[in-house]
Amino acid sequence: MGFQPSLIFLVAAVAATTLLLSLSPPSHPSPNVRSGLRMASRPTVRFSGIEKMAASSGSISRQSMPALNVNSIKKCRGSFGKVFAASEGMEFPALKNDLLIRAAKGEETERVPIWMHRQAGRYLPEFRNYSDRFPFMYRCSTPEIATRLTIQPVERFGLDAAIVFSDILVLLPPLGVEWGMKKGKGPVVDEPINTPKDLSRVKSVTPEVVRRELAYVMETLTRSRIELDGRATLIGFSGAPWTLLGYMVQGEGAKSTAAVKAKGFLYQYPEASHELLKTITDAVVYYLVEQVRAGAQMVQVFDSWAGELTPALYAEFSTPYLKDIATRVKAQLKEQNLPAVPVSVFPKGAASHALQALADSDYDVVSLDEGIRPSVARQQAPNKVLQGNLDPAVLYLPQDVIKSTTRSMIDEFGTQKYIANLGYAVDKSMDPELVGSFVSEVHEYSELKNSQNVPEPITA
Repeated sequence: MGFQPSLIFLVAAVAATTLLLSLSPPSHPSPNVRSGLRMASRPTVRFSGIEKMAASSGSISRQSMPALNVNSIKKCRGSFGKVFAASEGMEFPALKNDLLIRAAKGEETERVPIWMHRQAGRYLPEFRNYSDRFPFMYRCSTPEIATRLTIQPVERFGLDAAIVFSDILVLLPPLGVEWGMKKGKGPVVDEPINTPKDLSRVKSVTPEVVRRELAYVMETLTRSRIELDGRATLIGFSGAPWTLLGYMVQGEGAKSTAAVKAKGFLYQYPEASHELLKTITDAVVYYLVEQVRAGAQMVQVFDSWAGELTPALYAEFSTPYLKDIATRVKAQLKEQNLPAVPVSVFPKGAASHALQALADSDYDVVSLDEGIRPSVARQQAPNKVLQGNLDPAVLYLPQDVIKSTTRSMIDEFGTQKYIANLGYAVDKSMDPELVGSFVSEVHEYSELKNSQNVPEPITA
């Protein structure tokens, strides 16, 4: 597939910029560097300037770097948007490995595709070349770095998908809620929502606002799509409305707080909760559509706090908004003549009670946590492609246990209408070699089963 003139210009510009960076790398990354040219390159361009900075023995360190806070990122948003506009109408490389797309559409596959939640992470030494030197928010908001981190797991493991390196909370600032990373606590919201009166601080979001404020995410997607050169499907994502509301109200992660304040807001202020959820849902829809425009070939909604709610609360305050997202995203993609990409949802910790409701939705794929058996999931959602759900704890065990457990999972799911993943995510303390054993076993065993024409499990 050929490249249009706008893309050829961008490739040449990036190549020139990369050469300058490699000849004279700065002593530390600065906002001035970040606001320069940030556009997509051909797969043969490997961002050598950034690679050289990341691999340098001591010229860059956290100690020598200036602090980068939310306000620093806000100042850069406008320049990112102006540059990203140049990518409109470009022609992407053809998808050579379409295994995951075919599986997500329910089409026949010769083996089971696999990717993993948080597959780009500190368990990889090549990832630590960046994380040890660049703060998290800097990595997310600098497209050259974010692209490298997006693609690293595909290059190491031969995965069938890359998921854009970003964070579910990047959607909060366009909504008027600022946040940052606090040492020892993780993400922290500057001014949480405490009462319905605080909703006056929340902004309604338009597609134009998403394009402008989150252009660095879109640019990372565009770069990654071209850098992948069709080797794997590129996945974009967003947090779910309930999960984003949870952070906005709780002010920090649910792990240490059990989401008590956020759940209390739902109980105490149900009308205000629905109002806020509707506003967030609009933003999520626009955000996912723009990611497809930027190059995402599949999108997933992460309801990371799903397991914090009772089944009754989840049915009222999450499920309806999740369903609305899938329906509206598909409708807007069609209206705007954008690719009809598969849409996936991950109700973490709630699959055991939420799956049946989500089976009656416009999602193509439902991702499962380890809390539900594959055979039960097949019975509850026979019309959906399922994704998951190996217990992440298995990846700490010897290779023979990883292989046997993986085989049992595939035997129960079957090899069709199925995408292999973890029940949650790769952890920073995992051994890359053991993670690689999981990936290889999925590929090899599922291909063997298909070659032997093993019957699929009965789902009804």
